[in-house]
Amino acid sequence: MNIFGSLKNTMAQYADVYLKLLKLNVVEKTSSILSYIMFSVICMLLSFCTMLLLAFGLVEVFCALGVPRLGSFFITISIYVIFLFIMVGLRKNITRFFAGVFIRIMTEENKTKKDND
Repeated sequence: MNIFGSLKNTMAQYADVYLKLLKLNVVEKTSSILSYIMFSVICMLLSFCTMLLLAFGLVEVFCALGVPRLGSFFITISIYVIFLFIMVGLRKNITRFFAGVFIRIMTEENKTKKDND
């Protein structure tokens, strides 16, 4: 009877350790994805501010070249619309890139496992 009791305790400990390891892996993957998303949001905010200031600078450059202010705004808007069309045209490549990044993040093995092997 003592053998079955110790076997039961060992199996319970193994299951407990396995569940804790599973929870830690889920937390690690989730935190990694969330940190990447936060980084992306910060980059989008900075790029929005940069593009806004570049647009104002581009309008001033066109004004300095002798184009009326309203025409400068339309030229700048048309440049951004062209960039928008390019982004829409490349949307499959862009979404594949981000999907690949997320898949790589979700499926990367622990570095400690690689180091131990």
